[in-house]
Parts: sequence; structure tokens; C-alpha cells
Amino acid sequence: MPSVIVSEPVNVGILGVSDIAGRKFIPAILKSKQARLKALASRMPEKLATFKKNTSVELKSYGELLADPVIDLVYISLPNHLHEEWSIRALEHGKHVLCEKPLALSVASAKRMLDAADFNGRLLFENIMYLQHPQHKAVKEFVLSGRIGRVLSLNSEFAFPGPVKGDFRLDSDMGGGAYNDLNRYPLSAALNFLESKKHRFIEGKKETSGGLNISLQAESVTDADEKFSFLTSFGLSYRSFYEITGELGSIRVERAYTTPADMENRIIMMVDCGDHSITVTPCDHFLATIEHVCELIRLGDWGYNNQNSLELAELAAMFQENCSER
Repeated sequence: MPSVIVSEPVNVGILGVSDIAGRKFIPAILKSKQARLKALASRMPEKLATFKKNTSVELKSYGELLADPVIDLVYISLPNHLHEEWSIRALEHGKHVLCEKPLALSVASAKRMLDAADFNGRLLFENIMYLQHPQHKAVKEFVLSGRIGRVLSLNSEFAFPGPVKGDFRLDSDMGGGAYNDLNRYPLSAALNFLESKKHRFIEGKKETSGGLNISLQAESVTDADEKFSFLTSFGLSYRSFYEITGELGSIRVERAYTTPADMENRIIMMVDCGDHSITVTPCDHFLATIEHVCELIRLGDWGYNNQNSLELAELAAMFQENCSER
């Protein structure tokens, strides 16, 4: 795909001023050398007023933001059930799109979104920001080096006490629930670190309350005979880790999915009963993601990204459809 001419730096508009947009994305983009925040759009005036205090950007309606020829990239930070509609609208207006996870709530929806991106020659990037932290590149290098031997399994958990009352993540009609909110983290770790991307479902249980998923725990095995197991849950004590076990040792990363930007994190590596752990320098993975997306746009090469998004949607659907009620 040829490169796409964009402004220098990339001009960004935000559709939906969510909590994550306010706490993480806006502070990160204000530090970026490759992107510039140009506009905010929200249907909640009180939120716009709050964010306006900290920026000098324009406040627009959804339609005005998408029609603005100055905007190169739209960050979609809306409730999950609105991702497909507004991502496609942005793509049809010639904008590149950085969409919060989950990209879509079904495989069919993901395909429609990716087809729209292909048709309009634009990037559609699912915001799995944690993978841009250098600690995960280091883990990948350890795995590929063979230092822990052939990988046997990957286990991951992501859970926390739960969103506060009124959060859309507690509304099933808006695509809420623990599984929709959290599954992209462990599933992307599996696609990133395991040799095979082909999974066969083994077993799993899910728990719902009032029609809302609050927990899902499942297990699969890949075509390379690698075991994958994970837990996503609201209502448990905080946990955010993955552990890769090989024939010769293991690698574990705590705070894997929510590493603070100012935190030196540790990669705990045990090989032949010896501790080979390393410390990774702090990194703002939201800022790193913004820079990565800008680079993809300038290069005009994102075929692998699209394939990865589809594989994630298919893996998420496999577990959702096969897990039984607890």
C-alpha cells in the first residue's frame, strides 16, 4: 500500500471524551512530537468543559470533527457498541482511526470495519497500547532466543474490583462486561508470544449477573501444542500479569497491562533454577502507541495490523461462544 500524505505532525481529533481519554490519551498526545491534538467532540457538554480547561483545542460536534479537512487521525473513545458505526464513518471521511479496544463486539463487525479501512485506504488500529511498552519486546526476544526452551504454556490474569456505578462497562446494552472490557489483553499476549495463532478450545466457564458478564476463565491449546489459559474478571482483587513457561525456564511480567508511565518494571526470568530477571526503564505506552500509529500512517503499510485485529476478534469469539455458564 502506498504511503498516505498527512500533516506534519499528524493532526488528531478525539471522538468521545471518556475516562481513559482524559487520564491517559490526552496527556500522552500533548507530549507527542509526531502528533498534535486539534479537536475534541462529545455529546456531554460538561465533559467538554472539563477537558477544555487543560487544552486549547477546538470543541466540535461529531459531524464537524469528521468533516474537518485538517484532521488526519480520529481517536474513537466511545462505548463499545458505538465503535463500528463511528469508526466506519471516520474511515469514509478519509480519516485514519485509532479505536479503543475491543475494536468490535463480533467477528462480523470487525470484518465490516476492516473492509471499510481497506476500501478507503486508511489505517484502523485497535488500541492495544500495552504491547508498545519495550518490556514486551524484551520478553519476545527472550522467547525467540530459546533461553527458556520450547514454550509449553502461557497463563494470564486481568482483574480488578470493578468499574464505578454509572460506567458504561456495567451496561450490557452498551457492550459492557468484564470479558468485552478485558479480553484483548490476554488474547493479544497469546497471539504475540505463542508460536501458533491457531487455537482449539479446551474448557471454560463464564459468570454473569443481570445479563452482564463479570468473569470468564478458559483454556485452549495451539497447533504447536502450547497451552493457553486466562482469566478476565470484575469484582476480584487487582491482578495484571502473564507468565510464559518453557522446557528450561519461565518468564513472568507483573503489572503487564497497566504499567505506570513512571515505573521501572521487572521481567522475572527463571532459567535452570537461576534468577535472570531484568529491570526495564519507564515508558508511557500510550505515548509509544501514538508514535507507532503515526509511523504506520506515514509508511502506509498496515496489512499485518489488520490481520492481527481479525485474529483477535476470532479468538475472542471462540471463547465467548464455547464457555459454559458457571
